[in-house]
Amino acid sequence: MHLVCFSYKSKIILCLLFLSFINVRVFASHVGQVLVSVEWLIKHQNDTNIIIVDARSEKKYKEGHIFGAVNIPVADTFNPLKNTDRVGNLKHIGNLFSNAGIRNDFTVVIYDGNTYIDAGRVFWVLEVYGHKNVKLLDGGIKGWQAYSNQALSHVMIKPKKTNYTPAIEPRRLVTKLSMRLAINDKNKVIIDARTKEEFSGKESIALRSGHIPSAVNIPWKNNFTDKNGIRMLKPIDELDAMYKAIAIGKQILLYCNKGKQSSLSYTILRQLGYEASHYDGSWFEWGNDERLPIMQK
Repeated sequence: MHLVCFSYKSKIILCLLFLSFINVRVFASHVGQVLVSVEWLIKHQNDTNIIIVDARSEKKYKEGHIFGAVNIPVADTFNPLKNTDRVGNLKHIGNLFSNAGIRNDFTVVIYDGNTYIDAGRVFWVLEVYGHKNVKLLDGGIKGWQAYSNQALSHVMIKPKKTNYTPAIEPRRLVTKLSMRLAINDKNKVIIDARTKEEFSGKESIALRSGHIPSAVNIPWKNNFTDKNGIRMLKPIDELDAMYKAIAIGKQILLYCNKGKQSSLSYTILRQLGYEASHYDGSWFEWGNDERLPIMQK
């Protein structure tokens, strides 16, 4: 038997290489799980276990959509009993997804016009109600038109009704109380996805202006870049670099104005493999409740 001895310096180098290998493997394992390209969807759009969801309005859907896509306007996911942008209850969401032909074991690919916030919101709704395999199309309908070489379809899809069974996933939902408790929790980080002007208190849709104490401002528009007039999400390594300084090892709680803009940031963080939750009430609820603390800067 031959014994191999390593010097102290060699051991350090080997250890660093091993850790580097682990980091690469962990990072790579997340790539492609959530965000998908036009090329990916072309390859998989006819798979029997995939359903494509157009999150735009019915009017926009009728004007042209990706072939085979069903229409779930983001507004239809809101609570229909109240004049609010809060997510609908179990019964409402169950009926909505059943009528759209979604099954619990389907892979759902979502797109919108090119804002990402409508698709991001529907992505979060699916995850908060326990769906296991949800993806978002990079570039939306504009990216599809530019890079797919496929004409938009005008065929109105009439889905076969399913029996979709939603189940609340509490890890994905933040309430006003849990957000309040997170302010002083060192194991959690709050991300405000609004603009810098809204974060600083110069602008506000609520009675009060400012932000939730301890929140870090990463505007939702920082997630994408312009490519020939089309909003495309930044490369994964750039997105990872933007969040990892504050996100590693912590649970992330996100909010924006009314829960749509930060849904995109939530989707990005899920792609990067972070444990993320979304505050549905967002600043509209927090900023209008005088009992809750705020900060300005």
